[in-house]
Amino acid sequence: MLKHIVMFKLKEDYQGKDKSSLAKEIKEALEKLPSLIPQIKHYEVGINQLDDPRAYDIVLVSAFENKDELEIYRNHSAHKKTLEFILERALDAKVVDYFI
Repeated sequence: MLKHIVMFKLKEDYQGKDKSSLAKEIKEALEKLPSLIPQIKHYEVGINQLDDPRAYDIVLVSAFENKDELEIYRNHSAHKKTLEFILERALDAKVVDYFI
């Protein structure tokens, strides 16, 4: 099993929406992907709840059977569209992939 974890630090505002609204929109967008991409074995999206200057705003914790299935996910059109949507609203992203 391959874990895929991504954290996003969001802009303070984007197109008149504050960080909290952006986080909710992004969470909703990400949560649509498991119904569209069958390679996803586990998918969890969280919004940071504590005020810490080191914290990122959103985390995605997902799992795939293997690297090939992660690559299918990464190259899926729905994932690419969602990632583009997120990156327009994000300042930074960090990714960790590891086998369990």
